Amino acid sequence: MKKKGWVAAGVIALISTVVLMIAFFSDEPEMQVSDGKPEGTNANYDLDLEMDEEGLFKVSSVIEVTNDSDDAWEEIGFYLVPNAMNAVETYSYRDHQAEVELINVLINGEPADFTLDNNELMLQLDTELETGDAVEVVIDYSLKVPEDGMRLAQVDNNFYLAHWYPMLAVYDNGWDIEDYDPKGESYDTGYGNYTVSYQLPDEYLVASSADDGAIEASASGELEGVNFKDFYIAFMDPEEWKTGTAQAGDTDLRVFMPADVDLLEETIALAEETYSYFEKEIADNPFGELDIIANDGYMEYPNVIEVATEREAMEPILVHEIAHQWFYFLVTNDPFEDAWLDESVAEFVTALFISERNGDTDSGFGDASLSQASHPPEKYVNLPLDEFEESAYYSTVYGKGPLMLKEFFDANGGREKALEFLSDYYAAFQFKTVDSEDFRTFFEDYFDGDQSEFLDSWIEPADA
Repeated sequence: MKKKGWVAAGVIALISTVVLMIAFFSDEPEMQVSDGKPEGTNANYDLDLEMDEEGLFKVSSVIEVTNDSDDAWEEIGFYLVPNAMNAVETYSYRDHQAEVELINVLINGEPADFTLDNNELMLQLDTELETGDAVEVVIDYSLKVPEDGMRLAQVDNNFYLAHWYPMLAVYDNGWDIEDYDPKGESYDTGYGNYTVSYQLPDEYLVASSADDGAIEASASGELEGVNFKDFYIAFMDPEEWKTGTAQAGDTDLRVFMPADVDLLEETIALAEETYSYFEKEIADNPFGELDIIANDGYMEYPNVIEVATEREAMEPILVHEIAHQWFYFLVTNDPFEDAWLDESVAEFVTALFISERNGDTDSGFGDASLSQASHPPEKYVNLPLDEFEESAYYSTVYGKGPLMLKEFFDANGGREKALEFLSDYYAAFQFKTVDSEDFRTFFEDYFDGDQSEFLDSWIEPADA
């Protein structure tokens, strides 16, 4: 995700030229790499969406939940984010509220006791769920999507469904469920497998985390995906959009642009260039399709990004959100505890690409510099989301984080070495959850010499 206000200003300000040099490391570093943070949960989702003529959704979810932790469970925790998207739970939703009404909550076919508070849905188990055992959870409910909402939104006759279904939370010595916080991503989920079916009252263009195939309107369908961080789906009025496609390596890029915006070809070309660059410099992306929706959402989801409709914001937003396909989706982290691990890293690699594209070494860091200057940043980038004041969150995570990486790499090599470091980091943690200590360990082992003084200056140690 990128903040809209400073992005637009940042594009205009990208005229300075300062030298960027990136990472020094031994040619064959010997590293003791963490395996990443265990999730403790495993989920297979079978989700059914049915929309009526009024735009009300009936959601039927069947979720096979496996206990992969070392503990026996007495309860199972889910995020039901739409329940927090109202004036009572989240003041910023006072003018565009979601409406959720639970219909059925079952465990192995039997009614289950549950509590629902903010976005935390806790189901009580009649008997403990032992390590390695599984249960079938059914959660059925109706959902009215907020008009002009954030992430989960209805805009005219278009429906953008983010975090719309019950998302199994991460179990780590207890259920890790935070209250909804719209300034960032406050929900953390593990990888899962998905079957999603939909029935609509009319034909819509469909974009989702799954491979959707040729762009054509449909009123029903079934989609499948394996090893997704979460599942996004959008239903768009065919009369309001123009579309185009491109190929980047083995990946199909599908672009959806409002019919009255003259940026389709430019967006397609930049998307192809960006995606190909990251595949070359970081790693091949194992998924076969990326959907790009120009709805000014400025957000990333597995195999879907929401990008800008304004020319001056197009490049930094599109590149940043594509970068998240590697750093958020394929190497993941808890966005409540360690938002910087995807946002700062994505912004850093975005700046590297834009600078190289512009034929210099620094112009891509304009947004990060402006963001850091917009408000005094916190000392540490790895504070939990609820410890950040909103302005400090953006100046720290989108500004200070990438600029601290720049500071280190300026003194130690060049862009080629930096991209090699990011590529090796990706290879070490693909489809794993990373925390700040994992990053510190990898960084210390990767580079010659003691890096603790540098790291301690901006990443709070776990034992501090």
